[in-house]
Amino acid sequence: MALPHDNHIFLSTREMEANNKSAILASTLGLSEEKCKLLIIDANNPSLILKKLVKFVWQNDMPYIVNITGGNKLMSQMTYLHFAGKQDCNIYYWPIGSDCLEQLYPVIESVKIAEPYQLDLSTYIGAHGYSYTCQQQLAYPYSKAKGTFQNVIKFGSAEAVPEIIKARESHYNLPDKQYYTGAWFEEWMYAFLKQSLKLASSQIALNLKLKNSQSVSKTENDNEIDVAFVFNNKLYIWECKVYTGQVKSGKIANAIYKISSVSQSLGLQATSLVAILSPLGFDVKRKDFLNDITKIMRVKKVFALEDMSDSKLFVSKIKEIIN
Repeated sequence: MALPHDNHIFLSTREMEANNKSAILASTLGLSEEKCKLLIIDANNPSLILKKLVKFVWQNDMPYIVNITGGNKLMSQMTYLHFAGKQDCNIYYWPIGSDCLEQLYPVIESVKIAEPYQLDLSTYIGAHGYSYTCQQQLAYPYSKAKGTFQNVIKFGSAEAVPEIIKARESHYNLPDKQYYTGAWFEEWMYAFLKQSLKLASSQIALNLKLKNSQSVSKTENDNEIDVAFVFNNKLYIWECKVYTGQVKSGKIANAIYKISSVSQSLGLQATSLVAILSPLGFDVKRKDFLNDITKIMRVKKVFALEDMSDSKLFVSKIKEIIN
């Protein structure tokens, strides 16, 4: 957490600043404009990086904490080269997923983070240049979604559940039509994850509509996510689909493509997951095809009906991923 007397200097590139990355990061951290300075460098020219660092007016009477985690390798190496050897300077690198900082100067040692800051969902997404709106509450009590899910398990398919069958009829026009044709599953997943993982309301959201901070439109939604949550400062995003009848591999692939596309804008730590309320069956070629697609698109897991039918086992599989 920034202290009142701290000043921050961001090393960035023209490409990054075309998307206002430093301003977005400063805003997320709650830093005032007068507390931040920006140094634009050519990330692929080591001699120019070093020249820029040398020419910059540094306050020699101030201690420096240097974080070389971000940027490319040349940026990190030249920054280390510039600061190593200076008095009252500490250089750190933070490996992805680690609860330790690696101090590289003046001594080499691992520094345990005693009380790591826990990001909430809006802060995490805000740091990547997005805001979002979301569904503020369940359309119906959780018991309704839970009962529907149990009926899907009981009948072995969503297409056999009476409420879902009726809602999908063209003449059905009751208010819960949209709910029974898919929204209930998203609500079930949201409530199930929140309860099972003991997530605070600030850590999880339902039906997120993301908006890029650079967008000039007041109403445009760049991307949508069915369920998203943060756990130990990592983001997990879900695409939830209810299929009736024999679902084709192409439909599942489309869900994989969609969530993969969204995750690419949300950092290296974003983990994509897909939940389909349909059995995958025993077709080996089909499973191999989907396994290949998930690997290519960097989707962590596709959960099918058989994976979710045992709630305890389902939670166990989720915890294996997030831990």
